[in-house]
Amino acid sequence: MDKLIAILGAGNGGHQMAVDLTLRGYDIILCEHPSFEESFKSTLEGGIIESTGLLQDSAKIHKVTMNFKEALENVSIVYLVVPAIAHETFFDSMIPLLKDGQLVVIWSGDAGALRLAKRLREEAPEKKILIAETNTLPYGTRLVGPSKVDLFVKAQRMLISAFPAKDTEKVLSLVKDTFPVLQAADNILSISFSNPNPTVHPPGTLLNVGRIQYSKGEFYLYKEGITEAPARIIRKVYDETLAVANAFGFKMREFEDEQFRNPASVMNVDFWAPFDKNEIVSKMRGPSSIFNRYITEDLPYGLVQRSQLGKLVDVPTPVIESIINLGAAICEMDFWKGRTLEDLGLAGMSKDQILDYIQNGS
Repeated sequence: MDKLIAILGAGNGGHQMAVDLTLRGYDIILCEHPSFEESFKSTLEGGIIESTGLLQDSAKIHKVTMNFKEALENVSIVYLVVPAIAHETFFDSMIPLLKDGQLVVIWSGDAGALRLAKRLREEAPEKKILIAETNTLPYGTRLVGPSKVDLFVKAQRMLISAFPAKDTEKVLSLVKDTFPVLQAADNILSISFSNPNPTVHPPGTLLNVGRIQYSKGEFYLYKEGITEAPARIIRKVYDETLAVANAFGFKMREFEDEQFRNPASVMNVDFWAPFDKNEIVSKMRGPSSIFNRYITEDLPYGLVQRSQLGKLVDVPTPVIESIINLGAAICEMDFWKGRTLEDLGLAGMSKDQILDYIQNGS
């Protein structure tokens, strides 16, 4: 495959991916949005990223920039590594500069691939862009200092689909070398439903809001927040999601009941660490605020589409709806205006039309 790859987004995952792929022989262009200039300053000026934990090394990145034109003009593969709440900002900068034949992979996207496809269709319909999405990042990692990341778990299984799904095998052949653990999924909705974050984070967080606010930052979701009762609600969210997937007839990542019965829930099932990965994850601090993206991202961008798709096929999602309404009340925000079927280009479609669209495109 092409050894030159652009990584857009320089948060936890972007930094880790840049140093990882550089050390494995790829020429990486790491590009951050100018609005994050202050937090990116060290990497932008020095160009070196250090990794600790499971990957203990440092690397000089091929190119570090905040100029999207410079990042995109000579690459065929683009890895977008930002939270869903930042997609629109990055799409604004990307879309005018994307060129025919380029592949954009969204890590991981809450159906961000459908959102990008809709915007391309509306704003640049002449462009022929390959689009794909994964269900999770390849890493559990955190920025622990300027230009320094700590890698504590890494994926041993990830799912990927193209939009449209008929292009998935082509996409997989282009990116498999970078992450051999990638496996093809049915379609983009399979990927979105298989993202464990919206399943685990909102119930675990909302059922602990008093403790989160009282602790003023000293809260550990996976150590103290996911006890027996929150675990039951997480399982209910999963069951409702699975019922919607079954009604549509596509597969999603399935888990056994026992896998929900630990403090990390199913977050760690597809990840690897040399010893006691649940203990490692339990040491992750946070969330520290009700406005953490465990709520402000995972509810509006992850759960809303699941509920709306459920209504389309007459599958009730009462627990998911309750969580969205509760989160909206707690944060005093309308989370139902998150990533809707309208945003994804699916509004007004029947079940069969949606399935045909995500398989074959427009």
